[in-house]
Amino acid sequence: MAIWYLNMLQESEKGMKLFDNKIHDYWGKDRKAEVYLLDNGGYGCRYYENKVWKHDITFEGKSEAYAESAAENYVLHINDVT
Repeated sequence: MAIWYLNMLQESEKGMKLFDNKIHDYWGKDRKAEVYLLDNGGYGCRYYENKVWKHDITFEGKSEAYAESAAENYVLHINDVT
């Protein structure tokens, strides 16, 4: 398989994930985080900065409180998403 194709596949994995069931929103001055319940029972967070999507993260095997804390820490600038 061509290297460029493998690189393209890896980049597409870093893109926006398909989340359906939003359960919480967290807002800060310049940041927003959304918490989602996933079909597999895990949780996901979608992060925005200055109204621009930054990153999606899934938390499999973690609690709802864990995902909520991650979202709150992001909007309060306690933890940055890379």
